[in-house]
Amino acid sequence: MSISNAAAGGGTLNDRVTSLPGIGELTNVQFAGYSPIVPKDQITDESENLFYWFVGTEDYENSPTVIWTNGGPGSSSFWGFFTENGPYEIIDASPNLDPPTVKHRPWAWNNKVNYMIFEHPLSVTLSFAKNDDNVPKTPQKGAEEYYNALQNFLDKHPEIRKNKIILAGESYAGTYLPLIANNIYLANKNGGSNIDLASVVLLDAWVDPKTQMTMDTQYAYGHGLISKKQKAYLDKKFAGDKSGLNWAIHELCGMYMTNIAQFYDPPFGPVYDYINRDDVRKAIHVDPSAPKVTLNWSKTVSDNYAPHIDEPVVKTIDTLLDDAGFTIQVINGLNDAKDCNFLGTEAWLETLTSSAAKKYHEQDQKQWRVPNVNHVLGFVQDGGQLSWVKVLNAGHMAVGDQPAILDIILEKAGVN
Repeated sequence: MSISNAAAGGGTLNDRVTSLPGIGELTNVQFAGYSPIVPKDQITDESENLFYWFVGTEDYENSPTVIWTNGGPGSSSFWGFFTENGPYEIIDASPNLDPPTVKHRPWAWNNKVNYMIFEHPLSVTLSFAKNDDNVPKTPQKGAEEYYNALQNFLDKHPEIRKNKIILAGESYAGTYLPLIANNIYLANKNGGSNIDLASVVLLDAWVDPKTQMTMDTQYAYGHGLISKKQKAYLDKKFAGDKSGLNWAIHELCGMYMTNIAQFYDPPFGPVYDYINRDDVRKAIHVDPSAPKVTLNWSKTVSDNYAPHIDEPVVKTIDTLLDDAGFTIQVINGLNDAKDCNFLGTEAWLETLTSSAAKKYHEQDQKQWRVPNVNHVLGFVQDGGQLSWVKVLNAGHMAVGDQPAILDIILEKAGVN
Protein backbone atom coordinates (compact mmCIF):
# COMPACT_ATOMS: atom_id res chain seq x y z
CA MET A 1 0.00 0.00 0.00
CA SER A 2 1.74 3.15 -1.19
CA ILE A 3 1.13 6.76 -0.27
CA SER A 4 -0.67 8.45 -3.15
CA ASN A 5 1.02 11.18 -5.16
CA ALA A 6 -2.20 13.13 -4.56
CA ALA A 7 -1.64 13.10 -0.80
CA ALA A 8 -0.48 16.69 -0.62
CA GLY A 9 -3.89 17.97 -1.58
CA GLY A 10 -5.91 14.78 -1.76
CA GLY A 11 -7.85 13.31 -4.65
CA THR A 12 -7.95 14.67 -8.18
CA LEU A 13 -4.71 16.53 -8.95
CA ASN A 14 -5.95 18.81 -11.72
CA ASP A 15 -9.53 19.58 -10.81
CA ARG A 16 -10.12 22.81 -12.74
CA VAL A 17 -13.22 22.64 -14.95
CA THR A 18 -12.69 24.83 -18.00
CA SER A 19 -15.73 24.05 -20.14
CA LEU A 20 -19.03 22.25 -19.82
CA PRO A 21 -21.29 20.74 -22.49
CA GLY A 22 -24.25 23.03 -22.99
CA ILE A 23 -22.40 26.02 -21.55
CA GLY A 24 -19.12 26.03 -23.46
CA GLU A 25 -16.03 27.79 -22.12
CA LEU A 26 -16.56 28.79 -18.50
CA THR A 27 -16.15 32.39 -17.42
CA ASN A 28 -16.02 31.55 -13.72
CA VAL A 29 -13.73 29.28 -11.74
CA GLN A 30 -14.97 25.75 -11.14
CA PHE A 31 -13.37 22.68 -9.63
CA ALA A 32 -14.61 19.10 -9.75
CA GLY A 33 -13.09 15.77 -8.89
CA TYR A 34 -12.41 13.47 -5.94
CA SER A 35 -11.28 14.06 -2.38
CA PRO A 36 -10.19 11.26 -0.03
CA ILE A 37 -12.30 10.40 3.01
CA VAL A 38 -9.30 9.80 5.28
CA PRO A 39 -6.95 12.33 6.92
CA LYS A 40 -4.20 13.69 4.71
CA ASP A 41 -1.44 11.64 6.33
CA GLN A 42 -3.39 8.41 5.71
CA ILE A 43 -4.11 8.87 1.99
CA THR A 44 -3.02 5.99 -0.24
CA ASP A 45 -3.75 4.95 -3.80
CA GLU A 46 -6.44 2.66 -2.38
CA SER A 47 -8.26 5.42 -0.47
CA GLU A 48 -11.96 5.88 -1.11
CA ASN A 49 -13.06 9.33 -2.30
CA LEU A 50 -16.06 11.64 -2.42
CA PHE A 51 -16.90 13.46 -5.63
CA TYR A 52 -17.18 17.25 -5.36
CA TRP A 53 -18.16 20.12 -7.62
CA PHE A 54 -17.30 23.71 -6.72
CA VAL A 55 -18.76 26.63 -8.69
CA GLY A 56 -17.28 30.04 -7.92
CA THR A 57 -18.53 33.58 -8.11
CA GLU A 58 -16.81 36.05 -10.41
CA ASP A 59 -14.46 36.78 -7.48
CA TYR A 60 -14.33 33.33 -5.91
CA GLU A 61 -11.10 33.94 -3.99
CA ASN A 62 -12.81 36.64 -1.92
CA SER A 63 -16.25 35.08 -1.56
CA PRO A 64 -17.76 32.87 1.13
CA THR A 65 -18.67 29.32 0.16
CA VAL A 66 -22.01 27.63 0.75
CA ILE A 67 -21.65 23.85 0.78
CA TRP A 68 -25.02 22.33 0.00
CA THR A 69 -26.29 18.86 0.83
CA ASN A 70 -29.52 17.01 0.22
CA GLY A 71 -30.82 14.38 2.59
CA GLY A 72 -32.02 10.83 2.32
CA PRO A 73 -30.07 9.36 4.02
CA GLY A 74 -28.12 8.68 0.88
CA SER A 75 -29.81 11.11 -1.51
CA SER A 76 -27.78 12.80 -4.22
CA SER A 77 -26.93 16.48 -3.81
CA PHE A 78 -27.32 16.79 -7.55
CA TRP A 79 -30.97 17.39 -6.53
CA GLY A 80 -29.97 20.83 -5.30
CA PHE A 81 -27.32 21.38 -7.94
CA PHE A 82 -29.64 20.83 -10.90
CA THR A 83 -33.23 21.23 -9.63
CA GLU A 84 -33.21 23.67 -6.70
CA ASN A 85 -30.52 26.28 -6.07
CA GLY A 86 -27.41 25.27 -8.01
CA PRO A 87 -25.82 26.87 -11.06
CA TYR A 88 -27.61 24.95 -13.80
CA GLU A 89 -31.01 23.77 -14.93
CA ILE A 90 -31.40 20.72 -17.12
CA ILE A 91 -32.87 21.16 -20.58
CA ASP A 92 -34.45 17.81 -21.43
CA ALA A 93 -34.34 17.53 -25.20
CA SER A 94 -35.19 13.81 -25.24
CA PRO A 95 -38.46 14.28 -27.20
CA ASN A 96 -36.23 15.41 -30.07
CA LEU A 97 -33.86 12.48 -29.44
CA ASP A 98 -31.15 14.91 -28.40
CA PRO A 99 -29.15 14.45 -25.18
CA PRO A 100 -30.11 16.62 -22.20
CA THR A 101 -28.02 19.73 -21.77
CA VAL A 102 -27.95 22.61 -19.29
CA LYS A 103 -28.53 26.34 -19.04
CA HIS A 104 -27.71 28.85 -16.32
CA ARG A 105 -30.25 29.16 -13.50
CA PRO A 106 -31.08 32.89 -13.37
CA TRP A 107 -31.11 33.08 -9.56
CA ALA A 108 -28.42 30.46 -8.88
CA TRP A 109 -26.74 30.80 -5.51
CA ASN A 110 -23.31 31.08 -7.13
CA ASN A 111 -24.37 34.50 -8.39
CA LYS A 112 -23.74 35.72 -4.83
CA VAL A 113 -21.56 33.09 -3.12
CA ASN A 114 -19.39 30.16 -4.07
CA TYR A 115 -21.54 27.04 -4.25
CA MET A 116 -20.31 23.52 -3.68
CA ILE A 117 -21.59 19.98 -3.25
CA PHE A 118 -20.07 16.73 -2.10
CA GLU A 119 -21.80 13.56 -3.21
CA HIS A 120 -21.89 11.81 0.14
CA PRO A 121 -21.79 9.47 1.95
CA LEU A 122 -19.57 7.12 -0.01
CA SER A 123 -21.55 5.17 -2.67
CA VAL A 124 -23.87 8.05 -3.61
CA THR A 125 -23.84 8.47 -7.45
CA LEU A 126 -20.35 9.53 -8.60
CA SER A 127 -18.86 8.88 -5.15
CA PHE A 128 -18.80 5.19 -6.00
CA ALA A 129 -17.32 2.76 -3.49
CA LYS A 130 -14.46 0.55 -4.55
CA ASN A 131 -15.71 -1.88 -1.92
CA ASP A 132 -19.22 -1.76 -0.42
CA ASP A 133 -17.75 -2.82 2.91
CA ASN A 134 -16.16 0.64 3.04
CA VAL A 135 -19.50 2.48 2.96
CA PRO A 136 -20.05 4.04 6.41
CA LYS A 137 -22.30 2.14 8.78
CA THR A 138 -23.39 5.12 10.87
CA PRO A 139 -24.16 8.83 10.30
CA GLN A 140 -21.30 9.68 12.66
CA LYS A 141 -18.80 7.79 10.51
CA GLY A 142 -20.20 9.39 7.36
CA ALA A 143 -19.82 12.83 8.94
CA GLU A 144 -16.21 12.08 9.83
CA GLU A 145 -15.47 11.03 6.25
CA TYR A 146 -17.18 14.14 4.87
CA TYR A 147 -15.07 16.28 7.20
CA ASN A 148 -11.88 14.60 5.98
CA ALA A 149 -12.89 15.08 2.33
CA LEU A 150 -13.61 18.75 3.01
CA GLN A 151 -10.27 19.26 4.72
CA ASN A 152 -8.42 17.59 1.85
CA PHE A 153 -10.24 19.79 -0.65
CA LEU A 154 -9.39 22.93 1.34
CA ASP A 155 -5.75 21.87 1.59
CA LYS A 156 -5.73 21.79 -2.19
CA HIS A 157 -7.43 25.21 -2.37
CA PRO A 158 -6.22 27.43 0.50
CA GLU A 159 -7.72 30.45 -1.27
CA ILE A 160 -11.15 28.98 -0.48
CA ARG A 161 -10.23 28.06 3.09
CA LYS A 162 -9.39 31.66 3.97
CA ASN A 163 -13.01 32.74 3.53
CA LYS A 164 -16.10 31.84 5.53
CA ILE A 165 -17.99 28.62 4.93
CA ILE A 166 -21.72 28.01 5.36
CA LEU A 167 -23.08 24.47 5.67
CA ALA A 168 -26.63 24.28 4.33
CA GLY A 169 -28.95 21.44 3.49
CA GLU A 170 -32.45 20.02 3.72
CA SER A 171 -34.26 16.98 5.10
CA TYR A 172 -31.81 14.36 6.48
CA ALA A 173 -29.17 17.09 6.27
CA GLY A 174 -30.71 18.04 9.62
CA THR A 175 -28.78 15.03 10.95
CA TYR A 176 -25.76 15.23 8.63
CA LEU A 177 -24.87 18.87 9.21
CA PRO A 178 -24.86 19.07 13.03
CA LEU A 179 -22.59 16.01 13.07
CA ILE A 180 -20.27 17.52 10.44
CA ALA A 181 -20.26 20.87 12.25
CA ASN A 182 -19.37 19.08 15.48
CA ASN A 183 -16.34 17.55 13.75
CA ILE A 184 -15.30 21.04 12.68
CA TYR A 185 -15.83 22.38 16.23
CA LEU A 186 -13.77 19.63 17.85
CA ALA A 187 -10.95 20.01 15.31
CA ASN A 188 -10.98 23.82 15.65
CA LYS A 189 -10.87 23.39 19.44
CA ASN A 190 -7.80 21.19 19.13
CA GLY A 191 -6.13 23.47 16.60
CA GLY A 192 -6.42 21.09 13.67
CA SER A 193 -9.22 22.42 11.47
CA ASN A 194 -8.90 26.12 10.66
CA ILE A 195 -12.36 26.22 9.07
CA ASP A 196 -14.22 29.49 9.59
CA LEU A 197 -17.79 28.19 9.83
CA ALA A 198 -20.11 31.18 9.54
CA SER A 199 -23.42 29.36 9.86
CA VAL A 200 -25.21 26.02 9.81
CA VAL A 201 -28.52 26.18 7.93
CA LEU A 202 -31.08 23.43 8.49
CA LEU A 203 -33.96 23.50 6.01
CA ASP A 204 -37.07 21.35 6.63
CA ALA A 205 -34.68 19.30 8.67
CA TRP A 206 -34.73 15.80 10.20
CA VAL A 207 -33.34 16.63 13.65
CA ASP A 208 -35.43 14.86 16.32
CA PRO A 209 -37.58 12.41 14.35
CA LYS A 210 -39.67 10.90 17.13
CA THR A 211 -40.61 14.37 18.38
CA GLN A 212 -41.27 15.67 14.89
CA MET A 213 -43.50 12.79 13.80
CA THR A 214 -45.88 13.43 16.71
CA MET A 215 -47.05 16.53 14.82
CA ASP A 216 -47.77 14.89 11.46
CA THR A 217 -51.50 14.33 11.98
CA GLN A 218 -51.89 17.78 13.55
CA TYR A 219 -50.36 19.40 10.46
CA ALA A 220 -52.52 17.29 8.13
CA TYR A 221 -55.72 17.98 10.08
CA GLY A 222 -54.97 21.68 10.43
CA HIS A 223 -54.55 21.95 6.66
CA GLY A 224 -57.70 20.02 5.88
CA LEU A 225 -55.84 17.04 4.45
CA ILE A 226 -57.54 14.59 6.82
CA SER A 227 -60.76 14.67 8.82
CA LYS A 228 -61.10 14.73 12.59
CA LYS A 229 -62.18 11.09 12.50
CA GLN A 230 -59.20 10.13 10.33
CA LYS A 231 -56.83 11.96 12.67
CA ALA A 232 -58.19 10.02 15.65
CA TYR A 233 -57.83 6.74 13.75
CA LEU A 234 -54.22 7.47 12.75
CA ASP A 235 -53.26 8.68 16.22
CA LYS A 236 -54.52 5.41 17.68
CA LYS A 237 -53.02 3.17 15.00
CA PHE A 238 -49.56 4.78 15.19
CA ALA A 239 -49.54 5.52 18.92
CA GLY A 240 -46.56 3.27 19.61
CA ASP A 241 -44.53 3.50 16.39
CA LYS A 242 -44.95 6.39 14.00
CA SER A 243 -42.83 5.02 11.19
CA GLY A 244 -45.12 4.85 8.20
CA LEU A 245 -47.51 7.47 9.59
CA ASN A 246 -46.70 10.12 7.02
CA TRP A 247 -47.22 7.64 4.19
CA ALA A 248 -50.57 6.67 5.71
CA ILE A 249 -51.59 10.33 5.67
CA HIS A 250 -50.54 10.54 2.03
CA GLU A 251 -52.61 7.46 1.20
CA LEU A 252 -55.69 9.06 2.75
CA CYS A 253 -55.36 12.55 1.27
CA GLY A 254 -53.56 11.78 -2.01
CA MET A 255 -51.50 14.95 -1.73
CA TYR A 256 -47.89 15.57 -2.77
CA MET A 257 -46.56 15.79 0.76
CA THR A 258 -43.33 17.52 -0.27
CA ASN A 259 -45.37 20.59 -1.18
CA ILE A 260 -49.15 20.53 -0.82
CA ALA A 261 -49.45 23.31 -3.41
CA GLN A 262 -47.68 21.20 -6.06
CA PHE A 263 -48.11 17.76 -7.58
CA TYR A 264 -44.78 15.92 -8.01
CA ASP A 265 -40.99 16.01 -7.72
CA PRO A 266 -39.01 17.64 -10.51
CA PRO A 267 -37.91 14.86 -12.88
CA PHE A 268 -34.47 13.46 -12.14
CA GLY A 269 -34.10 11.25 -15.21
CA PRO A 270 -32.65 14.08 -17.33
CA VAL A 271 -30.06 14.69 -14.60
CA TYR A 272 -28.89 11.06 -14.92
CA ASP A 273 -28.75 11.44 -18.67
CA TYR A 274 -26.69 14.63 -18.47
CA ILE A 275 -24.11 13.50 -15.90
CA ASN A 276 -23.79 10.16 -17.73
CA ARG A 277 -22.76 11.87 -20.97
CA ASP A 278 -19.17 10.92 -21.79
CA ASP A 279 -18.24 14.52 -22.56
CA VAL A 280 -19.72 15.73 -19.26
CA ARG A 281 -17.93 13.04 -17.28
CA LYS A 282 -14.66 14.03 -18.91
CA ALA A 283 -15.25 17.74 -18.27
CA ILE A 284 -15.86 17.26 -14.54
CA HIS A 285 -13.13 14.66 -14.07
CA VAL A 286 -15.30 11.65 -13.26
CA ASP A 287 -13.19 8.58 -12.56
CA PRO A 288 -13.36 6.38 -15.69
CA SER A 289 -14.14 3.39 -13.47
CA ALA A 290 -17.18 5.09 -11.99
CA PRO A 291 -20.37 3.27 -13.07
CA LYS A 292 -23.11 5.17 -14.88
CA VAL A 293 -25.61 6.76 -12.50
CA THR A 294 -28.98 4.99 -12.42
CA LEU A 295 -30.25 5.98 -8.96
CA ASN A 296 -30.42 9.38 -7.26
CA TRP A 297 -29.69 7.74 -3.90
CA SER A 298 -27.63 4.96 -2.39
CA LYS A 299 -29.46 1.86 -1.19
CA THR A 300 -26.33 0.83 0.72
CA VAL A 301 -26.31 4.05 2.73
CA SER A 302 -30.04 3.83 3.28
CA ASP A 303 -29.74 0.27 4.59
CA ASN A 304 -26.68 1.01 6.71
CA TYR A 305 -28.25 4.05 8.36
CA ALA A 306 -31.68 2.47 8.86
CA PRO A 307 -30.98 1.40 12.48
CA HIS A 308 -30.00 5.00 13.26
CA ILE A 309 -32.69 6.83 11.29
CA ASP A 310 -34.60 8.07 14.36
CA GLU A 311 -31.60 9.13 16.44
CA PRO A 312 -31.90 12.81 17.49
CA VAL A 313 -29.11 15.38 17.23
CA VAL A 314 -30.71 17.98 19.51
CA LYS A 315 -27.97 17.73 22.13
CA THR A 316 -25.38 18.25 19.41
CA ILE A 317 -27.18 21.43 18.33
CA ASP A 318 -27.13 22.73 21.92
CA THR A 319 -23.39 22.02 22.00
CA LEU A 320 -22.83 23.82 18.70
CA LEU A 321 -24.68 26.86 20.03
CA ASP A 322 -23.14 27.24 23.49
CA ASP A 323 -19.79 25.46 23.37
CA ALA A 324 -18.83 26.08 19.74
CA GLY A 325 -20.59 29.44 19.47
CA PHE A 326 -21.84 28.63 15.97
CA THR A 327 -24.78 30.39 14.35
CA ILE A 328 -27.63 28.05 13.45
CA GLN A 329 -30.53 29.03 11.22
CA VAL A 330 -33.57 26.80 10.90
CA ILE A 331 -35.86 27.26 7.88
CA ASN A 332 -39.20 25.67 7.03
CA GLY A 333 -41.42 25.84 3.98
CA LEU A 334 -44.95 26.10 5.32
CA ASN A 335 -46.29 23.85 2.54
CA ASP A 336 -44.14 20.92 3.67
CA ALA A 337 -46.47 18.16 4.93
CA LYS A 338 -43.73 15.57 5.46
CA ASP A 339 -42.24 14.51 8.79
CA CYS A 340 -40.18 17.73 8.71
CA ASN A 341 -43.21 20.06 8.74
CA PHE A 342 -43.06 23.31 10.68
CA LEU A 343 -45.06 22.03 13.66
CA GLY A 344 -42.55 19.23 14.20
CA THR A 345 -39.73 21.75 13.88
CA GLU A 346 -41.33 23.95 16.51
CA ALA A 347 -41.61 20.90 18.79
CA TRP A 348 -37.90 20.05 18.63
CA LEU A 349 -36.84 23.68 18.90
CA GLU A 350 -38.75 23.87 22.18
CA THR A 351 -36.59 21.06 23.61
CA LEU A 352 -33.32 23.01 23.20
CA THR A 353 -31.87 24.11 26.54
CA SER A 354 -28.66 25.99 25.68
CA SER A 355 -28.35 29.62 26.72
CA ALA A 356 -28.45 30.63 23.06
CA ALA A 357 -31.70 28.70 22.67
CA LYS A 358 -33.15 30.42 25.75
CA LYS A 359 -32.55 33.79 24.09
CA TYR A 360 -34.33 32.44 21.03
CA HIS A 361 -37.29 31.24 23.10
CA GLU A 362 -37.73 34.77 24.51
CA GLN A 363 -38.37 36.23 21.06
CA ASP A 364 -41.59 36.39 19.08
CA GLN A 365 -41.88 36.10 15.33
CA LYS A 366 -41.84 39.07 13.00
CA GLN A 367 -42.75 39.46 9.36
CA TRP A 368 -40.07 38.61 6.83
CA ARG A 369 -40.01 41.13 4.03
CA VAL A 370 -37.43 42.10 1.44
CA PRO A 371 -36.90 45.43 -0.36
CA ASN A 372 -38.97 46.10 -3.49
CA VAL A 373 -41.46 43.33 -2.68
CA ASN A 374 -44.79 44.56 -1.31
CA HIS A 375 -45.90 41.37 0.42
CA VAL A 376 -44.78 39.20 3.32
CA LEU A 377 -42.49 36.30 2.37
CA GLY A 378 -42.68 34.56 5.73
CA PHE A 379 -41.96 34.95 9.41
CA VAL A 380 -38.77 35.12 11.47
CA GLN A 381 -38.08 34.36 15.12
CA ASP A 382 -34.55 35.57 15.76
CA GLY A 383 -32.64 35.01 18.98
CA GLY A 384 -29.25 35.99 17.61
CA GLN A 385 -27.26 32.77 17.32
CA LEU A 386 -30.39 30.72 16.75
CA SER A 387 -33.18 31.76 14.41
CA TRP A 388 -36.17 30.17 12.69
CA VAL A 389 -37.64 31.26 9.36
CA LYS A 390 -41.05 30.05 8.18
CA VAL A 391 -41.43 30.59 4.44
CA LEU A 392 -44.75 31.12 2.69
CA ASN A 393 -45.46 29.41 -0.65
CA ALA A 394 -42.59 26.97 -0.13
CA GLY A 395 -42.42 23.26 0.59
CA HIS A 396 -39.86 20.70 1.71
CA MET A 397 -37.47 21.83 -1.03
CA ALA A 398 -37.93 25.45 0.00
CA VAL A 399 -34.77 26.84 -1.62
CA GLY A 400 -36.19 25.95 -5.04
CA ASP A 401 -39.54 27.54 -4.24
CA GLN A 402 -38.31 30.84 -2.78
CA PRO A 403 -35.02 32.25 -4.13
CA ALA A 404 -34.96 35.03 -1.50
CA ILE A 405 -34.04 32.43 1.13
CA LEU A 406 -30.39 32.89 0.16
CA ASP A 407 -30.53 36.56 1.17
CA ILE A 408 -31.73 35.82 4.69
CA ILE A 409 -29.12 33.04 5.01
CA LEU A 410 -26.30 35.41 4.06
CA GLU A 411 -27.64 38.15 6.33
CA LYS A 412 -27.73 35.83 9.34
CA ALA A 413 -24.24 34.48 8.52
CA GLY A 414 -22.92 38.03 8.33
CA VAL A 415 -21.57 37.70 4.81
CA ASN A 416 -24.12 39.60 2.72
